[in-house]
Amino acid sequence: MVDLREDPVVNAIYNGIGNGIDVVLNSGCLGSAVILILSAMDTMAYLSMPDGQDEVKSVDFIAWSGHYIRFPGREQLTGEDLYGARCGMLHSYGVRSRMSRSGKCRIVGYMDKSNPPIRFNPTVSKELVLVSVPALRDALFEGIDRFLIEVYKNPRARKAQLVDERLKNLVQNYAADRL
Repeated sequence: MVDLREDPVVNAIYNGIGNGIDVVLNSGCLGSAVILILSAMDTMAYLSMPDGQDEVKSVDFIAWSGHYIRFPGREQLTGEDLYGARCGMLHSYGVRSRMSRSGKCRIVGYMDKSNPPIRFNPTVSKELVLVSVPALRDALFEGIDRFLIEVYKNPRARKAQLVDERLKNLVQNYAADRL
């Protein structure tokens, strides 16, 4: 019988990244959850980047998140919004970034559970959009699922081979007695 806990997708992405996000989210640490969610998007951009490329670039993050991150309802975040959010949170634990200051994306603010999951009212502010952190987590993992299905629908394709190679570089969790 195959132990799926050793599969790099299950081990690194769902158990490693996913469990970490869920632990901090369930503890009410929204800022920490946002950092981990945006870092996970960076990881997915790494898996998805073009052949021959060794490091994720902003265009990779924007392309992956813009394509795969979707929310219920009409209002969405763009790849640029998410990249600006990433830069703000990872570089200064804040909501402003170089992109938002130059008007290339909206400022993304965070809230707990909300229906709708994204709140944007241009009559209040054209620069600010609010997102539910639990909904952002759900959008991330639904996007990951769509990405993996798309990649592995043809497991012999070069894209699937690239993702397999790159998955080996992600942190894997193993029991100490296994080593």
